[in-house]
Formats: sequence, C-alpha cells, structure tokens
Amino acid sequence: MLSRSPRFSKWMLSMGLLCTGLSGCDSIEPIVETKSRGVSDRESKRMSGPRDTVSQEEFSRRIDPSYGKKKELRFLRAPKIRSLEFPLAPGMNAIWGATGRDHLGRVYLGVSAWDGGDDPSASLWRYDSGVDSFELLGDVNQKLGELGIRRKNPFPETQIKIHSKIVQASDGRMYFSSQDEHQEKEDGSSNALFGGRLFALDPNLKKWECIYTAPEGLIALAARGRYVVAQGYFGHVLYQYNIDTKSIKSKKLGTIKGHVSRNIFMDRRMHVYGIRVRQAEQGEQAGVYKVDQQLVRVSLVELDTQLEEIHDWPLEDYLITGTTSAQGITGFCELVDGSIVFVTESGALWILRLQEDRSELERLGWIGTDGPCFCGGLFSPYGERFVSGLTNKKGEGIYRWNVFDIEKRQSFSLKLDADSQKLLQRPNLLAYGSETIDHASRAYVVGWRQVNEGKAPYVLQFSWE
Repeated sequence: MLSRSPRFSKWMLSMGLLCTGLSGCDSIEPIVETKSRGVSDRESKRMSGPRDTVSQEEFSRRIDPSYGKKKELRFLRAPKIRSLEFPLAPGMNAIWGATGRDHLGRVYLGVSAWDGGDDPSASLWRYDSGVDSFELLGDVNQKLGELGIRRKNPFPETQIKIHSKIVQASDGRMYFSSQDEHQEKEDGSSNALFGGRLFALDPNLKKWECIYTAPEGLIALAARGRYVVAQGYFGHVLYQYNIDTKSIKSKKLGTIKGHVSRNIFMDRRMHVYGIRVRQAEQGEQAGVYKVDQQLVRVSLVELDTQLEEIHDWPLEDYLITGTTSAQGITGFCELVDGSIVFVTESGALWILRLQEDRSELERLGWIGTDGPCFCGGLFSPYGERFVSGLTNKKGEGIYRWNVFDIEKRQSFSLKLDADSQKLLQRPNLLAYGSETIDHASRAYVVGWRQVNEGKAPYVLQFSWE
C-alpha cells in the first residue's frame, strides 16, 4: 500500500520529516561545508570527517562574490517558512508531493484520502498566492461519475490518491494522475483493484478529461511539449500520451517485486528518464545490490520520443527494497543549460548533462554535508551553479537547508531561523517533496500534520523576500 504500508510508515516516522529544497533566503548563519568528490557510499566514512564551520565572509569568498546578480544571491541563504491554512474536510489526509504550477503562477495540489469512509477519493486544489486562498477543482470519484466512466463492480470505483506532479503541457492543460490501493500488495504481487487514471484539466474552464485508464496505479508524471508520460507501478510501466495525435504508447522499464521510484523526468528534447531494476548478470558490479538474497542491478534509463532506449546508466548509492517502502528518485530540477540534477533516497546527487544532443550522467556527490541523508526534492536558485534542498539525516532529527555548489562539488549547510526550525520540529508533522514555486519566487512543500486523532493535508510556503 504505497504510502501507508506498515514498513513505510515506520520508516517515515523514524525519519521524522521528509522535505524538499527550493530556493532561498534572508541571512547567512555559520555554515557547515564538506567536499563531495562523487564517490560511492563505500567511501562515505572516509569522506565524512569532522565538520568545518565557515563564516559568512569565508562563504562569500569561496563562492566568488562577483558571481550572479545581487537579487539572485539571496537564494543562497536560508528561507523563511510559513504554514498555510489548508481547508480541512473529512477524509482528506495528505499531499504526497503532488504539486505543480500553471503559466499564471497558481499552485496546484493533489490531496489523498485513504481514510475517507465508504467512498475515499483524491481531490484537486488550486492555491492563488495573490489572494492567499485555496479553491477546490474537483473530487476524482465524483468527476469519474460525471464523465460516465466510473466503474461499479465489485463496488463503486475509488481513486484515493493523486501522487504525481501536476504539469502544464503545450495545450495549456494541467496533467496529473491518480491511483487506487484496494487489494494492492506492497511486495508487488498484486496491483490495486481499479489501477490508475491519467487526467487533463482545463485551468480556465475547470473541465476534466480522463485520458487513459491503466491497470497499474499511476504514481509519477512528466510533461514537455506535446508529450505527457505517466509511470505505473508495479513494473515501472511508462505510458506516453501524444497531445497532437491523441495516442498512447507504453514501455515497461521493469523493477523487482514492489520497488517503486516516486519520480520520472523529461529533458528539453522531450526524452524521458526513469528507474529500471533487473536481475544482475554474472560479472556485473556497478549499480548492483542484494535484495532478499537476489543480486539486482539499478539503472537510470533514457528513452527518446518514440520510447526507444538510448542509455542505461548504473546508479551507485541507491537505496532499494523489494517493497513499496523505497523512494527511488526523490527530487530533481533543471538548469538553464538544459542539464538536470536529481537526488535519490540516499542523498546521492547526480547531474545529467546535454552535450550536442547527447546526454551524459555524472555523479556529483552528496547533497548532505557529511554523506548520506534524505532530501525530498531539489530546486536550483537561478539555474546555473547551485541546487538546494532541505535535508534530514536518519536518526538525527535535525533538518538542514543545504546548498550544493556544482562547480566546486561542495555542500554548505545554512541554519534556518528559530521560527522556521520550530515549525519543522512540530510533533507528528510530515513534509514531503515538491519542486514548485510561484511567480513571486515563493516555494511550496507539502505533506500531512496531526489533527486530533487523525491526519490532515499540510502546506508550507518558503520565501526569500
């Protein structure tokens, strides 16, 4: 049961908080830094060592004070965090990183509802930062009924989660996907009863269209130009929708058992990238792990617009299980030159560079200052040299705002202000990744919080004004 399996829930609670990085800031506190040389976890102990504290002056000297514009340099500082008052309603439980933004800067949120009584349903919301208000755009189960396609056997269809990103494509519509969890097995032996749905929303008319129904739950989505790609689990099946021809293609990348990566992404050529897990062949070493006595190989796969395979790169320092407890790719962001930086559950940071229409994958190091940690998302402040993220080291219970210097392969830790840190340390609070910002450069992180005996959606706003 993807985001609520016992194993997953126990692990999440032990983490305390999973969150994304966006952009940022106000004032630089003493900074912790370490060099990351792009090596594997087998060398992490040697890399970690004692932490060095550097002053603001030293930090400025190291990054070169002449770099960038003054208004952009503010994003190298820690953000201020505000908790938004999201409307509460029975059955709504969490926002699992399902966010997006339209061309007007409005923020979209997919809300999950796995405890929604007899008819649990995900719902789609929109936040307008200009008037600081939330608007309900529709309930998935209800919309399926209005469209006349809601299945009735053995009981009325439920789509309890919107787990994917919500992305605007070339036709101006917002694309997202949903999933059911009835009868789903976390070991991958059984898909959910009603699978998943791919939707398009007209943001002006608020009109919904169901594009496709998949046998798998649709957990991740990317869109670029005329192509929309959703990822189904189990098996990491990619469904590509062509906006111009209204056609669907599919390609199975393959995984083992119930393993699921939470994200896929696309580059400016409309090539899509996702995770493959297969049985390791004799003699293979790179990207090879042992899962339940089985040797498996984990890789990042690149597919072109025809879903033809271009590359298959092994991934080091990838946390993997045979159940839905694993996270896979937890965050990504694109730089102005078209390169894409992404982070996996372990905190391993990678960059995908485009060189004369060819892509090259390179390990950058760790997003954390002293090796492995969790980072639920990434943001590039102004798309060139730096990426940032909110990190949490398992068992430590301390949340750090980290800025990674791609040029110098260094991660710097910036201290959040007391009010922001206190907000993140509230008991029974889970914030989970997002890469979404509005037109005023305010960033959004989502999740759930404890309300009485249950859980409710939670939205954090990060600002650097």
